Amino acid sequence: MNVIVIACNGLHLGFLGPYGNPWIETPNLDRLASEGVVFDHHYPENLTTLPTRRSWWTGRYGFPDPDQGWTPLRADEPILPDLLFDRGVRSALISDVPMLRQAGHGFGRGFDEVVWIRGEGYDPYILPDDPRAAGVSIADEPGLRLPDDDDPDRELWTLRWEQYLRNRTALKLNSEENAGSGRAVRAAIDWLDRSAGEPSPAPFVLWLDLFSPHGPWDPPPTDRDRYVSVEPDDFEAGDEGDLVDDEPEGEDDGEDLFLDEVATLLDVPPGPVGEVISEEELYRLRRTYAGAVTALDRQVGRLLDHLGRLGRLDDTLVIFTSDQGEPLGEHGFVRRFRPWLYEELVHTPLIVRLPGGDRGGSRHQAIVQSVDLLPTILAAVDAENSPFEAEQPPIHGQDLLALIRGRVTKLRDFACMGMDVEEFALRSHYWHLIVPIEADPDDPPRAVELYRKPEDRWDQNDVSERHPELTEHLELVLRRFVAAVERDDFSQVLPLRDVALFPPPA
Repeated sequence: MNVIVIACNGLHLGFLGPYGNPWIETPNLDRLASEGVVFDHHYPENLTTLPTRRSWWTGRYGFPDPDQGWTPLRADEPILPDLLFDRGVRSALISDVPMLRQAGHGFGRGFDEVVWIRGEGYDPYILPDDPRAAGVSIADEPGLRLPDDDDPDRELWTLRWEQYLRNRTALKLNSEENAGSGRAVRAAIDWLDRSAGEPSPAPFVLWLDLFSPHGPWDPPPTDRDRYVSVEPDDFEAGDEGDLVDDEPEGEDDGEDLFLDEVATLLDVPPGPVGEVISEEELYRLRRTYAGAVTALDRQVGRLLDHLGRLGRLDDTLVIFTSDQGEPLGEHGFVRRFRPWLYEELVHTPLIVRLPGGDRGGSRHQAIVQSVDLLPTILAAVDAENSPFEAEQPPIHGQDLLALIRGRVTKLRDFACMGMDVEEFALRSHYWHLIVPIEADPDDPPRAVELYRKPEDRWDQNDVSERHPELTEHLELVLRRFVAAVERDDFSQVLPLRDVALFPPPA
């Protein structure tokens, strides 16, 4: 079969219909879920953008190693297209992710075809003297508020947002046609059309890497304002399936009037709520982000519709996922302000649609990770036993098709992950353990945290002090796993003890 991967950037699980959101319109992802298999427990192993792509393309754990983080690919590090090279499979990368195009990192190497869609985010594409962006000024965009004059990051954000405004103006990034990575999706449609016209085309793997819904969150006005009047009851704290924080104090007459009076911010620097963004602005930003998710969904729908017209939904495995979530105030900060591995960052979507929609509408409870995509793709195109692969380090991930087809019932008992080698985490079906590794000198020391799952969806109630023995056991399992990654030998990974030995909180 062929394979198409749709990989997104910064997609919050709580904003998706297939994962329980009742009010954000994602009809195309809902359709994909109804025709595919939804994995309810999918996690990255190494955050954020570039480290996750390394996990996807190598199938190997690397989170304990600083050289496996936001670093260039090594020349001797085999990645997905290398493993397809001698198997008669065409490979293509189409991406509008500016970080992936970063010079010297090598993330476009090896693919038979690479199409870079320039100009998203702060990509230095449209230059200051470009006449298409003449007269663009931050002062004319109320959705961008610079830090104070004495803030050391003011110049950084000035340059970034000036660049974004030039890109937006020249490329019409916030039009309905282009929002949600529309230009990249059109490039993918063009590539599929060209491929369909080739005589006796070989099987292909198309990796479509989308920047959306990563900030700036600047969808068309219809999407930006689509959810401004959502009732507060759909956005309250604490209930399973909802996001966090109650409505702002003093609000009692319906939220649409209140939010109409709040600035619609398009982007904010990472930082605490109350400093880089007010609580009221956060409520509005969440709805703007929801509009960006709907814009992304619309583009996914265009691609799926075109695949249907070409007949490719009958011979192609479609995988939809995201590299990370998006902190939106759940723990008092926005964006990746700290390497804090809470649920809103580390729990990511994964939907796998088999050709013809086989097993469509099912959900799988197995714990799976980003390292599992590579072996799944290799199995789908019958390239598991590439001679090139046999000469390389082993792949750590496992084939998801074996799960979907019932040949196995689980791949692992827990997921381990990290970010910047500053914080590690272990996630099982019942527990989420977070272990600080390297303290930030500007922050107070952090202790180990433990959260009960699935009741405490967004990690609001730390129960580590109530379960010291369990906390100690889980940390030992995590550290043994880290040691196994460092040895590249998983034969002595410590198993989780029976959860029945640790009764849940009263």
